[in-house]
This record gives sequence, structure tokens and C-alpha cells, in this order.
Amino acid sequence: MSDNTTFIHHVGITAPPEVLMEVMTFYDRILGLKPGFRPKFGDLKGHWLYSGENPIVHLLEDSNREGKKSGYFDHLALRCTDLNDVISKLQEHGIKYRQFEMQELNQIQLFLKDPSGTLVELNFEVSA
Repeated sequence: MSDNTTFIHHVGITAPPEVLMEVMTFYDRILGLKPGFRPKFGDLKGHWLYSGENPIVHLLEDSNREGKKSGYFDHLALRCTDLNDVISKLQEHGIKYRQFEMQELNQIQLFLKDPSGTLVELNFEVSA
């Protein structure tokens, strides 16, 4: 069995704008993460916080979120390899997923839920 995950790509937090400002301040003060480039995602507003050139924390605005379950945690994202192998495994186990191509970033994303209901984003680099 192969290991297709190479590292954690980022953590996503969805919260009202005022909470996100507090989160940005916290990550800047505590970890030195700075706002940086964020591609357009339709009408979704937010920020990406970087460590050097790496986007570590993604912040998404949602005024209707009330910090249910485990606070404002939204999803786990992982950088992965071998898209076809992972898709085969998802299909083999009957796991539903959505596929999204981010041409601006040269990547394909798969979105699915783990057994606990946590949203998982799998990112695969594609050739430009």
C-alpha cells in the first residue's frame, strides 16, 4: 500500500468577519503569519495567511457561522500525489467527493468528508 499524502497543506477557518480579524491578529502575533495572495473564489471573501511563501491558514468569511462543533474549524487540506490512485481508492470505498480545478494555481482539488464529518481537501499539482 502506498502513502499518497506528503504534508498538511493548510488549515481553513470559517467565521464572521470580526472573528477573522481577531484570528489574523492572533496568527500574526503568535506565529508571524502574514496576509498574502489569495485567488478569486467567486463571491467568497477571505484571506490567506502565509509562512514565507507557504499559505498555512485560509480564512473564509461567513456571518452565519456560530462556532458550532469544534469552534470555527472548517477543513483539513493536504498536498497529495497520484490523483488517479486516490480517486480509484475513493471510488473503491464508495466515498463521495467533489472535484474542482484551480487553473490559476495549477492544481486539482478533491473535497470529501471523513467518517467524523470533517471536510477534507486534497490538493494535487497538475502540469501547467
